[in-house]
Amino acid sequence: MTNSYAHFERNRRVVETGVFLALFWGLGYAFLYVPNVEFILFVAFLSGLLLGWIRGVFVAFLGELVFSVANPMGSGLAYPPMLAAQLLGFILVASAGFWLRPVIRGIRQEKKILISLFGAGGLLLTFVYDSLTSLAFPLASGFTGAQIWAAYLSGLPFYGIHILSNTLIFAILGPVLVQFVTKKYPHYLAS
Repeated sequence: MTNSYAHFERNRRVVETGVFLALFWGLGYAFLYVPNVEFILFVAFLSGLLLGWIRGVFVAFLGELVFSVANPMGSGLAYPPMLAAQLLGFILVASAGFWLRPVIRGIRQEKKILISLFGAGGLLLTFVYDSLTSLAFPLASGFTGAQIWAAYLSGLPFYGIHILSNTLIFAILGPVLVQFVTKKYPHYLAS
């Protein structure tokens, strides 16, 4: 019976990982043509939160790798430093989901605190991601310090909208999903 359970558990984990990857790619491509609005950072965060560090990072890394390389707006293979920055950013986002798991588990019934935590997480993680990807080109191209700052600052309107949209996405969807998972699938946030 234990062998059967181990087989079931392994299959469940594979299916969960596949579902998160499908969600990542489905939402990524669905919102591809909506400027500055995306849900894939949120999916990467959730994968770390609900699946754990190894599977969360796997979903974030593979999800972003395929999404970036097979992007109809331009393949990430055209500029490897940008692709590396994107992958590093997504690994950090999934890791943050995992690192915040004990905190979220402890406050999952406190909706106002969850809204604040998820909103702050969305803001900070999007800022870090945008900074990494925005600095990848000028740093890899050998820009001077002034040129790097000029390139970085020129993207502020884009970052602002992206940060605002992700702050709202995290703050609105995060608490709702945590409370849903707590009621229907408590094993994801169990100690």
